Amino acid sequence: MPMWSYAVLTFLSALLLFLVQPLMARAVLPWFGGAASVWTTSLLFYQALLFAGYAYAHLGRRLGLRRQALVHVAIVILSLLVLPITPAEAWKPSGPESPTWRLLGLLLASVGAPYVVLAGTTPLLHDWFGRETPDRSPYRLYAVSNAGSLLALLAYPTVVEPFMAVHRQAVVWSWVYGAFALGLAVLVLRTSRARAHASPRSDLAVATTSSPGPTPGELAFWAAAAACGTGLLMAITNTITMDVASVPLLWVVPLALYLGTLIAAFAGAYRRNTWGAFLVLSLAATSLLWAGGFALPVLVQILLGCGVLVSACMVCHGELARTAPPPEHLTIFYLAMAGGGALGGLGVAVIAPAVLSDFYEFPGFVLCAYALLLVAMRRDPASALRGRAASMAGVLLVSIGGAAAAAFVLPTMRTMEGTRSTVRNFYGVLRVQDRPAGIMSEMRVMRHGRIFHGAQYLDPIRSILPTAYFTAGSGAAQAIRSHPRRRSGDPLSVGVIGLGVGTLAAWSLPGDHFRFYEINPAAERLAREHFTFLDAAEGEVEVVRAADELAIISEPHIEVARGRAQP
Repeated sequence: MPMWSYAVLTFLSALLLFLVQPLMARAVLPWFGGAASVWTTSLLFYQALLFAGYAYAHLGRRLGLRRQALVHVAIVILSLLVLPITPAEAWKPSGPESPTWRLLGLLLASVGAPYVVLAGTTPLLHDWFGRETPDRSPYRLYAVSNAGSLLALLAYPTVVEPFMAVHRQAVVWSWVYGAFALGLAVLVLRTSRARAHASPRSDLAVATTSSPGPTPGELAFWAAAAACGTGLLMAITNTITMDVASVPLLWVVPLALYLGTLIAAFAGAYRRNTWGAFLVLSLAATSLLWAGGFALPVLVQILLGCGVLVSACMVCHGELARTAPPPEHLTIFYLAMAGGGALGGLGVAVIAPAVLSDFYEFPGFVLCAYALLLVAMRRDPASALRGRAASMAGVLLVSIGGAAAAAFVLPTMRTMEGTRSTVRNFYGVLRVQDRPAGIMSEMRVMRHGRIFHGAQYLDPIRSILPTAYFTAGSGAAQAIRSHPRRRSGDPLSVGVIGLGVGTLAAWSLPGDHFRFYEINPAAERLAREHFTFLDAAEGEVEVVRAADELAIISEPHIEVARGRAQP
């Protein structure tokens, strides 16, 4: 079969693979309160299933090319039974269960089977092409695959989402998946006819090679480099979306840059000295973002974060491309990369929220990328770490890493000054701090990441005063005071989306009923433990855990409803 037929199917499978990622995340985002972790948890799911697909492709080589191809087509046809890929309403969160595991279960039930099939198709097509035409490199198809992925990510926020409803997106995706299945079946049938007289032994002979397989050290290095790249992608995306907005555009831009580094690296654009220098500059940029990025304009923060992502991922992916094995070991190479990617995703989406009190994985993965660069240089006989000046170069490079680590640790220590409590979960990082007298007087504040969520005076006399966004001149205060029922002396029923520290409760009067809708359970605990607005309210105050804001606003008994407690 000509290379173009493999290239078309590779491109189409990658296009579908990366279109479904923002599509599904966008569909379920309102169910989970618009949390930034919806996207990073989705990336963990897709990385894990990518590993499953690559493992299936690698283990299937034992069947021989012809039988493996026929089995794969049969599995693709069976996967059509789960279409269309629309998430069931039953998966909406309704209780105190972990959002992470519920979201993972939702994605597995909705798109698990087609995704594994698509993930396994890419290495299978590359492997089949390499075994059919051993004189041509299949790594060119890897660039085609990444180009399809990149096009999907760029098309979703610019073409697909603005002009097509979410349900319609899922239906169209399902039809294109059916067309892909038909094209794959045609390719396999034609290939099978061409090899109809080939014996199983000849298949095995093609798959067998005399070249030595990768060593455990090489496998570990490939997995570590892939884990670092994926971890950086997710950590930087977390940081950007947590402080700006969790929207598809800010999801796909970092992922598109990540894929761009893969394309460039495997196209031969990686130069270790050049990108190593950029990585050193990225250490400085990361230190700046970590120490006081909140003081920078949002666009500058995004550009610096994306610059760090490109530099570090180019090093990780460039070293992967430099050490790529011969084509006969292609599937184990892909498997090691997918396994490392899944580990990096697990670290950011599951392990970090459980054991780290802040987004320390962001500077941590940047340092890991730098450490991997040093390891790669040490393994390379031609590098500066293996020549006559190896000792001097080693001391210099290690000193740079140590200085960067210190630049991350010192601002962290200053940030913790005055901190009374820090909680990190699926919805982000909440921190309560006491601020000394100054611009904000003596106040206790709560932040969600770097976003201000409310404050209260520490002075007992002034502690009853509404602050920040809800002072006497605020829109919320005017809406409550000018309501006809308030003017006539009748009690009010007020719905507030987003708790913050409960400041709006200070505007309640006896007989009023204020109901706060808050999706993050940690917010209520901190608001009651460290602030007094809720307990000191004159009216009745209730906090309800809820995520679907449209359903909240439509409640018939609410007479005053406003947006979130923080802009």
